[in-house]
Amino acid sequence: MTSLSPPGAARTSKATVTRATIPWSTVLTFAAVLAVADWFWVISLRGAVGAIERTRDPFISWVQGSALLLPLFAFAVLGALALAVRRFGPELGRPRAVLVTGLFIAVACTLAGLGALLVSGAYDYRLQIEQLAHLAPMGVQCEGSCVEAQRDATLVLQLKALGAGAGILLVTNLLLVGWMVAVRGGRLSVSRLRPVGQSESDAPATAPTAPTVSTAPTAPTARWGAEVQLVLVAALVGTGTILATHATADLLFSVGAAVLFLVAATAQLATAQLATARPGRSAWIVAVVLALGLPASWVYARTGGNPLAPVVGAPGGIGLVEGAVGVLEIATVVTALLLLSAPAWMRRAPASPHAGKLGLVGIVAATAIGIGGSGLAVFDLGGVDENPTPGNHHVAATH
Repeated sequence: MTSLSPPGAARTSKATVTRATIPWSTVLTFAAVLAVADWFWVISLRGAVGAIERTRDPFISWVQGSALLLPLFAFAVLGALALAVRRFGPELGRPRAVLVTGLFIAVACTLAGLGALLVSGAYDYRLQIEQLAHLAPMGVQCEGSCVEAQRDATLVLQLKALGAGAGILLVTNLLLVGWMVAVRGGRLSVSRLRPVGQSESDAPATAPTAPTVSTAPTAPTARWGAEVQLVLVAALVGTGTILATHATADLLFSVGAAVLFLVAATAQLATAQLATARPGRSAWIVAVVLALGLPASWVYARTGGNPLAPVVGAPGGIGLVEGAVGVLEIATVVTALLLLSAPAWMRRAPASPHAGKLGLVGIVAATAIGIGGSGLAVFDLGGVDENPTPGNHHVAATH
């Protein structure tokens, strides 16, 4: 019996349902270029108005900081693309949409760069204020009102550098985003539509000539619950990684502190393994208890006394490690509580893959920043380093 099916019908009987995917090449390209450029200006301003201890090896600091800040800028670019998809849809068909999306990217990355500049400037200010206490032993007669005037002048200098840096970062990002869009021929990919079960290279060169009705099943789409579970595991792994890195930095100065950090890191990683292998209420409850226990221990050590002070030393101040771990622990508690309560919206699929992946990229960014402030000599983002390792750019903070 002769088939009456038109040519190409056999091809179109396959899955024709499409789903949006994140253009990671676009995200990472913009993030890498803008992170390198913005951190260059941060290093330049540090050399002009920063503490003298942090002006050594500017090229090495530039390379290290650019790599560690790449996830933060990827988070900013992904957020800008998510906003563009919500406003203009998955395809940019008009020049105005491309222009506004480029503006979103430039502004988002400027905020990320400004945050890095603010943290670096605050750390420089702290070091410079501490240096004022050494003026008298050096033979400089400056006491009372003279010291206060020096403090005020130092603060004004850092604020001026922050204001000038904000303008420089914005102009730089606008120029670079415009240049990269121009290199792409005035087109900007914010989302790709790909047939389910088919890679982009397998797509047919020409469309079928006759319309057919697809009998393919509905596209498998990740639900919010799966995205939240992924963020929970990433937060646990990120916290464990930061604690393990910090323990390595402390190993040369306090074996007791290093052991405690390694025990806490092992607990975080073991809980992440439990949440991955056996996701359920027991794993989520353990994650909440662990996430609340670590900050509670930290607060108690600084307010109610530290019985382990002879082993781990006196408690220090808040640095990048503490800040990053705090953010990750908050993410752990929030995601675990969401999984335990199981609201109805978690059974639905995200409106776009960008929204679903923002949390994961944010966790990676916080982890990278925490590692950058861990105190290891190979990292230097600035922050409090109680026990600087040999060759590190950090200096010991006095309390």
